[in-house]
Amino acid sequence: MSIFYKYEWDETNKELTVFINPTEAFYEFAVEYDSREQHISKRKNLLESARKYAMQVLPKGTAVESYRIKFQQFLVAVLDEKNGAGRELIEGPAHAVYKIQSNETLEDIAQKLSINETCLKKANHLEGDTVFAGMDLKIPCYLHTVVTSDSIIKIAQRYDISREAIRKMNSLSTDCLKIGQSLKIPKRLY
Repeated sequence: MSIFYKYEWDETNKELTVFINPTEAFYEFAVEYDSREQHISKRKNLLESARKYAMQVLPKGTAVESYRIKFQQFLVAVLDEKNGAGRELIEGPAHAVYKIQSNETLEDIAQKLSINETCLKKANHLEGDTVFAGMDLKIPCYLHTVVTSDSIIKIAQRYDISREAIRKMNSLSTDCLKIGQSLKIPKRLY
């Protein structure tokens, strides 16, 4: 039996989104998947499982460029087919751009967005702390689609981040959300 129970096909992007079966022990799966020692092999196993599932559900000969692995509305991983490797959510569309204001430091920005300054430097290939007003910083983030039961407070708690960081990253002036709205959630990097 597959660990996946349903899928969505994006013909335009040749991307298959597969959903982890809710009967799977998600906590155990997530802990095992994120284990630093076995990180690469778990991604490889996950990619193999997604490939097998694609062969079962898609017409023969369908080319898949990437797989999005989800558990309910949570994105667990994005796996590229072309190089057979996992890509971190820091790449592609899963990042936000933050325009530095005058008198802001890297430390100020990291604190404001509840993320680690060192990893922010790494994501932007910065060797020092020097940033300039008007400069664009790439902020690693998760993409979250708002569902019926969501609120800014619940989302902030789920991702262990401040409400203010979510508001700032998404240019929100209130806590009002719309179902289906896509939010960029700063990724807390340690």
